[in-house]
Amino acid sequence: MFIDEAKVVLKSGDGGHGCVSFRREKFIPKGGPDGGNGGKGGDVVLVCDRNEGDLQHYRWQPHRRARNGAPGMGRQCAGPDGGDLILPVPPGTQVLEEGSNRLVAELTEHGERVILLAGGKGGMGNMNFKSSVNQAPRRTTPGYPGEEGTFRIVLKTIADIGLVGYPNAGKSTLTNLLTAARPKMAPYPFTTLHVNVGVIDYEDRFDRIVMADIPGLIEGAHENRGLGHQFLRHVERCSLLVFIIDMAGSENRNPWDDHRILERELRLYSPILAAKPRIIVANKMDLPEAAAKLKLFQERVKDIVIPISCYSQAGIQEFRDKLWAAVKGPVDQRPKAPAPYVEPAVAKRLAKVHPAKVVAAKPAKGKPAKAKVVKKPAVKKPAAKKPVAKKVVVKAKAKPAPAKKVAAQKPLPKKSKPVAKKKSPAKVVAKKKPAPLKKKKATVVRAKASKRARR
Repeated sequence: MFIDEAKVVLKSGDGGHGCVSFRREKFIPKGGPDGGNGGKGGDVVLVCDRNEGDLQHYRWQPHRRARNGAPGMGRQCAGPDGGDLILPVPPGTQVLEEGSNRLVAELTEHGERVILLAGGKGGMGNMNFKSSVNQAPRRTTPGYPGEEGTFRIVLKTIADIGLVGYPNAGKSTLTNLLTAARPKMAPYPFTTLHVNVGVIDYEDRFDRIVMADIPGLIEGAHENRGLGHQFLRHVERCSLLVFIIDMAGSENRNPWDDHRILERELRLYSPILAAKPRIIVANKMDLPEAAAKLKLFQERVKDIVIPISCYSQAGIQEFRDKLWAAVKGPVDQRPKAPAPYVEPAVAKRLAKVHPAKVVAAKPAKGKPAKAKVVKKPAVKKPAAKKPVAKKVVVKAKAKPAPAKKVAAQKPLPKKSKPVAKKKSPAKVVAKKKPAPLKKKKATVVRAKASKRARR
């Protein structure tokens, strides 16, 4: 069973506590404190491993935790660190925080390591607190607790090509022909319940292409009909999309309707996925109705169409060559992204606006001088006469202008000059003059008093 999503509850190790110990040996009466530090807790580490295929290990064992650090010991011995919890995941794995869906980590290359949760730091023993003032400390610190959290691990398959199509369109049969993968095949829909990844070997070019076959899509998959959109994330990283369409209409559907619905479901899932380049494969060309419908299909759809038949294996080798050119060939020869999609309501508005502009432009060209060219200068001529009347009014207003200048009376600001400030020093001098008079009176009074005393 292929598991591409799992919910896990992880916790890193706690740090060990510090130790209280004193040295006790013969002939050493005052050994002093020698308690060691606690060990560090183990980390939770994610490692990208290409040998892993899915996430089934985490589906059946979601609760995991790293080891705790050991406490410190006497004789200045620190406790050992706790062992790390190593979690191998396949390439293309994303780790999301449960609840907020925040992307925490993403691993795409083999050997890549990410510390998801760090272990707690160990506590300090009493040997760290000795000093000349406190020679026998009994103080320690406890170990720090480890981190914990609930995460959702999602696998997005890394492939070059993604097969998209309706159920019973021939995706699994084509995967069997081109790769060594053996997906289930049966004459009923939804035989493929999980993603199948195969490798197309090109021995003459000494290279290969990875192809992902996802379960079939139906109309209303965005409303969780059929298997829904849950498997479309496996083709998000693909550089090319291959639409497998039943060109014979063996399921009582028109091939152009299948193409339109597939495009719509991709667009509703992600605009980035809908903008990827694609190739259309017309399968079941061995049936008699396929040739006529292929002509009608090419008239309605302008993308590249490759006719094949998985039953008779006609066109398979040509399809292999075109896949190589589309994925690893020259950039100029690769298929381009489709044109951006325009909503029907917006298209109707644009269709209404553009014809109105064209109709308005035609009479303008047919009547260049009668309606528009003659009327515009007629409007401008009275505008040129009006400024003449304005000039007369300006001359009449120019006479009272000198009266305004007289009324302004420029000497007023001269009178408003701070004359009082210049006289202020004269006032200060007047205050200083009576001061000596007072002193003279005092001297006269003293003289009279001295005469009376002599008498």
